[in-house]
Amino acid sequence: MSKLTRRSFNTILAAGTASLMAKSASAQADSMSFMSFTFAEEPNKPHVQKLLDGFRTASGTSIEPIGSAWGDMQKNILLRQRSKTLPTTAQVQERWLPALSTLPEMVNLDEAIGRAKLEAAIDPKVLAMGQAGGKTFGLPLITGSIGMVANKEVLEKAGVGVPQTLAEFRAALVAIRDKVPNSVPFAAATKNVNSIPLDFMIMVWAHGGRIIDESGKVLVNSDQAKAALGFMTDLMKNRLIAPEIDRPDSRRLFGQGACGFYFDPPQARGFARSFSGRGEAADQFVMPIKTPVLKAGDTPRSIQWGHLVCAFKGPNMANADAPGIKWLNYLISDAAQGTFPPSLSALPVTKSAQAMPVVQNDPFFKAWNEATGVPLINEIGIWSNAPELSTILSEEVQAALLGQKSPDAAIVSMATRMEASMAKRG
Repeated sequence: MSKLTRRSFNTILAAGTASLMAKSASAQADSMSFMSFTFAEEPNKPHVQKLLDGFRTASGTSIEPIGSAWGDMQKNILLRQRSKTLPTTAQVQERWLPALSTLPEMVNLDEAIGRAKLEAAIDPKVLAMGQAGGKTFGLPLITGSIGMVANKEVLEKAGVGVPQTLAEFRAALVAIRDKVPNSVPFAAATKNVNSIPLDFMIMVWAHGGRIIDESGKVLVNSDQAKAALGFMTDLMKNRLIAPEIDRPDSRRLFGQGACGFYFDPPQARGFARSFSGRGEAADQFVMPIKTPVLKAGDTPRSIQWGHLVCAFKGPNMANADAPGIKWLNYLISDAAQGTFPPSLSALPVTKSAQAMPVVQNDPFFKAWNEATGVPLINEIGIWSNAPELSTILSEEVQAALLGQKSPDAAIVSMATRMEASMAKRG
């Protein structure tokens, strides 16, 4: 083949490849799709499929599910945004919304569905999870809180009861370490920048501290935060928590009877059913408890939590009769809310579904609500620079837990770096 012919062939091949890629991107952008991290979780995949099947039956429209691991979800959305292959809708964690809401492709649901309709269907505190800058960019899908869960069977093996204070909590962890072989007494998150901040935040609150206030002032450089990190460092030194633990690891350990306590939303019950291999029989050992406090009489804390569905601009969101809009409306219907959240051991987001017998008559939900104490907003997740703040916090916590820094030095460094991040944010 001559150089000219080869050059012409390569030009044609490149043009053809570009054309195919463009057609593929266009087809992908126009097809109805739902990117979901719950669909990527093997125990929960059937529940998402059932939700999609319900919509297809009700509307005659099919949706392509796209599974993406929870830890990769934000990255994958941004990659698809750059390649112009965003899905029709995507499931997101509530604390990711401030950063994602800046994407120009995000659909304002106040316009797409109607602010009045949203406020009539969903409690204002729940709806607020999906709002940023005064607009609704995320439709609440499931709600609850992140609180402490205890494995009743593990506590019984260790001969301990439910701890009320942090001192009692530590004593219970020692008993589990000594009496339950090969266990991680407290499966706290010690890796993943998306998980560590939650566990550390609750511990700081338990010690009476704050990380960042509502005005954006960094408050983490305090005696309370230093004491919280010191408490966690002590747990690591004494093999009461372990390095390299992420939330999926905690859930597996808990379900298999190899940990006594960990933090999770009410979905903990669903994961325990799966990882124990015992199905609903596992419910007997899943015990929501109040987060231990520094001293008797203090208020237990938990974190406000939920999953949202965001929509991206395109043909499927063009008008009120577009299939994407119908999908969003279906997600807050009684048919969807009365089945999908309870199947995940989570709470529905609509007022009507929360009043259903499936929720009101479930002893687990009652126990969870009694144990949550006072849920507080995620102090880091509400800021547009939340990913950077989470990375800073996680790096400093890990440095202390691994003995690379003293707890006090890690807190001082954490505060300095967070202040610089907030100042850069403006």
